Amino acid sequence: MGRYAITLVVAIVAIGYLGREPLLQAAGDFLAVSDPVRPVDAALVIGGDVFERLATSRRLLQDGYGQWLVISGGPYGRGLNSAVTMRHQALASGVPAGRILVDDTSESTVDNAEMTARLMASHGLRTGVVLTSPYHTRRAGVVFFRVFRRTGLLVRVLAVDDGHFRLELWWTRPNDRRLVVREYLKLAAFLGGAR
Repeated sequence: MGRYAITLVVAIVAIGYLGREPLLQAAGDFLAVSDPVRPVDAALVIGGDVFERLATSRRLLQDGYGQWLVISGGPYGRGLNSAVTMRHQALASGVPAGRILVDDTSESTVDNAEMTARLMASHGLRTGVVLTSPYHTRRAGVVFFRVFRRTGLLVRVLAVDDGHFRLELWWTRPNDRRLVVREYLKLAAFLGGAR
């Protein structure tokens, strides 16, 4: 290897090392997207860190940004179902039962999008906003957009505060590292054709 090649390699390694934190932060920031809040027919809450998602959906509905709450989740653990749990929590927080639509069968983000689209179409709803954790918004947006586009529905995405994940310096915490790496793997798999 020539002298200039060695100098170039050393420079690239040094720049990569010195710039790692901004690059890592940019990688996390890429996953977290939010559309501006605008009125929609329904707030769409999918399983996961549901407390914050439901609280945000309740505020949106109370502030007139939507009329319906669509809950999508599925079984987890022994005899538990995230959609059933979310419905109980929504009712307890004051969301009227007649304004809640529930899919209790979904086991993936693609399932969430497909079942939510069916529920919305069957009730004449055309627009929705997906409420999910910051690290999940990019993939959820891509998945929901593809599914909704086929059915003529419109979707927005809103990153919800998540008590289990912090975007700033995510690479310094083991759980946050796992979440970000897993999201990139799932996004790549979906874009590559996997469900």
